[in-house]
Amino acid sequence: MSATPPRAPLPSSYEGLHARAYNLAQSGDLEGAIALYRRLVERLLRLSDRILERRPELRDLHRRARLELTSLLHQMGRYAEALEVEEVLLETHPEEAEQWRRDLAVFRIAKGEVQEGLADLRSVAEEAPEEVGGWLILGTEARVEGQFADSREALDRALALCQSQDCEELASIHYQRFLLHRDMRQVDEALAAWEEALCHDPEIVQSIREVYVMLTEAGRYSEALRYISRDPNDLQAGYQRGLIARLTGNLVQAREEWRQVASLDPNQDEYGHDAWVESVLRLGDPEPALEWLQESLPRHGTPRLLVLSGIGWAMRGDSDLAARLFQQAINILRRQRPPKKKLEGADWRLLDSLVADEEAKKALKSYFAVVETIWGR
Repeated sequence: MSATPPRAPLPSSYEGLHARAYNLAQSGDLEGAIALYRRLVERLLRLSDRILERRPELRDLHRRARLELTSLLHQMGRYAEALEVEEVLLETHPEEAEQWRRDLAVFRIAKGEVQEGLADLRSVAEEAPEEVGGWLILGTEARVEGQFADSREALDRALALCQSQDCEELASIHYQRFLLHRDMRQVDEALAAWEEALCHDPEIVQSIREVYVMLTEAGRYSEALRYISRDPNDLQAGYQRGLIARLTGNLVQAREEWRQVASLDPNQDEYGHDAWVESVLRLGDPEPALEWLQESLPRHGTPRLLVLSGIGWAMRGDSDLAARLFQQAINILRRQRPPKKKLEGADWRLLDSLVADEEAKKALKSYFAVVETIWGR
């Protein structure tokens, strides 16, 4: 006799509401999901201690639902709301207060209360000075906010603790040190930190593009090429070789590198798709890139791909669609940290080099962080 399958929860039950909210979030209806999550956590918050003792799974569901709601609000850049939602967990789940306080401090920073949030993170770290995580988070958040001295101090503290404890966060600490030195334009120190991170976690190689982009921007092309040769992603590596060839005046080699990248199937790689798209665009015919983007943007809709898609449509002469795509990218970038209100000047220079229509370029220029000069560029 076959086993009876488990019954689906009633739609109006706690479990049913959670399932519906989760499914809406997965389908992309974030506002609908947020409304259901709010309804669910408000109902769970009203439960008495006696009911929670009898049904402890509802206490776990309350925790899970609040964290999932917080994640959605964070994703949408609604940091003040995320803070209010998670703050309740300090009362309902006090045994994890340290984690909630860290999260709340990060939300304060994200919503603009930078000094207050960093002070909260420091307080949490100093209350448990032997815990690596507190110093690592403080160092990371301070770097994001441009507080480099505080970031260095916290990361040094985390590194010293981790080395004495042989902790598992060692690769993360060295990677954050790489980002700090990179942001401070200390290239040699950044290289050393990245190599240390790689020694402790081979997966760090997936970030090697950040290393050779840094070297390229510093004009250290020979070193950049050596790192490019270590990149397992052919899309990224080929694009950057082409860029360096262009920067050094070898335009024929640049086009050949980009042609080789364009001949690859971007769907064979998990990342680096923007390198393939930009290689195609730089060859002058946007059609293959636009065809791939129309199918893939819903799955890989990063700000970078939205910008490149906009440039492709501008090349096709549809400046209205290009403007909508640029605005979508800006809307996402405004929710990231640090927030940005304009697209990169480098992307304007790419558009300027590929689009011939001066009127279209004039209409689109306002979306980019472009410094005007007496020559109008």
